[in-house]
Amino acid sequence: MAVTIEKLKETFSTHKHKYEGRLEDYFAPLFIADKFERPIEHVLDRCAYGNNDYGIDGYYIDKEAKNLYLYQFKWSDNYELFKETYKRLIKDGVERIFGDPLTDTNINKVIPKLKIELDEYKDLINKVFICFVFNGDVEKAEGSRVLESLREDLESKKHFIDNYFGTNDITLTIQYISNETRKVNQTSRSKKTFQYEIKFRTQSSILATNNEELHIGFLSLYDLYKMFVDMKQRLFEKNIRAGLDESLAPNQAIKRSLKDIVINNKTSPEYFTFHHNGVTLHAEKLSESDGKAVIVEPRVLNGAQTITTFSRFIEELQKQPNFSDFEEKLNKIEVIGRIITNCDQNFVTQVTISNNKQNPVDSWNLRANDLIQLEFEDKFIEDGLFYERQENSFANLRDSDLEEKGIEHQKEIKIKKLAQTFLAIQGEIDKVSEIGKVFETDSLYEKTFRQEYLKSDNRKIILAYKIQFRLNAIIKEIESKGENKYFFIRYARNLVWALVFQGLLNDDKIDDLLENYGNNLTVPADFNSIIKDIGSKKVRLIIAELIKQKKYQDYVEIGKFSFLRSRVAFVDCMSIAKSRYGWEMLSITHK
Repeated sequence: MAVTIEKLKETFSTHKHKYEGRLEDYFAPLFIADKFERPIEHVLDRCAYGNNDYGIDGYYIDKEAKNLYLYQFKWSDNYELFKETYKRLIKDGVERIFGDPLTDTNINKVIPKLKIELDEYKDLINKVFICFVFNGDVEKAEGSRVLESLREDLESKKHFIDNYFGTNDITLTIQYISNETRKVNQTSRSKKTFQYEIKFRTQSSILATNNEELHIGFLSLYDLYKMFVDMKQRLFEKNIRAGLDESLAPNQAIKRSLKDIVINNKTSPEYFTFHHNGVTLHAEKLSESDGKAVIVEPRVLNGAQTITTFSRFIEELQKQPNFSDFEEKLNKIEVIGRIITNCDQNFVTQVTISNNKQNPVDSWNLRANDLIQLEFEDKFIEDGLFYERQENSFANLRDSDLEEKGIEHQKEIKIKKLAQTFLAIQGEIDKVSEIGKVFETDSLYEKTFRQEYLKSDNRKIILAYKIQFRLNAIIKEIESKGENKYFFIRYARNLVWALVFQGLLNDDKIDDLLENYGNNLTVPADFNSIIKDIGSKKVRLIIAELIKQKKYQDYVEIGKFSFLRSRVAFVDCMSIAKSRYGWEMLSITHK
């Protein structure tokens, strides 16, 4: 039976004198008591009241089922509130419960009680459940790319659970549960901790100020390949892009080197090491003994292209009947290995950015795994649109993948073009052509990908996004009104983009435009006609009036039209548009 607000208030009023806390804190004991059919007095002490709970609002050990349940509750239908909970669990929570961290004098008393009870029954437990309970739609929570990424990070902490129980057989299950319907979506069940014994010996190591550790040695490329076969794309989930086309020059060079070593016998395996930049991994844990190492939950930060190229090369060799003849040489190929441990996800991201230089990397690729980019991916997928924040990821999808993700359209929104769209929407036309600088500068990046845009109407973004693909047609339409008279329009490409979009937003029929053209990425002929019409009949006259203004006359006389690429020119154009057509400067967040 669902917990009601009335029951919540009643329980809070009854027990707040003893347990204190907030009204929402009593969601946990009410839910747990109802689920396990226990008196609420039996579970009140197993719940958290107040802060510093490390992501755990309550727990229950089901001795009959041999399960440990760890709960987080939100009295809301907004699954995004679980983001911060995930971060607390990932950063400290799992280790706090199952590890042996330094003491915390401010810790919520539910955690020490959990640890005492857990120690008593640890030999009984077979399964661990981490449950996120709220009033919303569990399927939306499960489909969130943001929560999926955080879930994967949380699953990588399972090695603490394995160490605590002394076995890898404990199953970790993560669930979303609806209080309203009691529907449960079991988003993952992880019995396996990705753990590998590899040929690696630390030749040198560095310990940083915050205890991040770097181990340097040699890695077997064949060991990395076997990890990839087992983990698949999960091995690369912290990289900035998917595997790139094998036809790219660096990947072709790797393939030629492999062929000369393994098939043609032209080169000894050790020369591959001399010519390769190396591979960087992050691992939750690294332990070494007798020239070998055990690596726990590895992720490739740099080297995805090498590993995928090596994998394709082996797949081709495996088609030959004498594949076993090649394995000895394959096993001898090594690369310089850098393994970092004992660091948080922000540090991992920075290392990933710094290391990805072997294939040319654009600045927007380096932002692919930012939380805001995952949030925009979630936003667009609600309307069946694929957001390609990770370079080449759309091209690597099959039709079945699109169907599974709920992608209804065969075109993608690209991260660079979306950023330029947002700049055009804001009238920051000077920055559209300096997009690399925008991604490199935190303040500009944050102003471009504004948090408030996550709440905007996707259809407005789509309208603005599609205009860029018809700018040449709009400019030609304006020039057709007098090529010599309007020759300057070729210098105003981004200004035209920004003004045409404002023309759409200010149109009396904007609701019809959104409904008819804002739901997909195709550019039909009638939409093309509409934006060309705005360009030739209104934007043309606005810019023509602009260049007549006294402040711009000196530039015009010497044929210097760079001012048409400035924010100031856009603001002046909007003043003219307000006077001529009654336009207001509207945002995509405007209702």
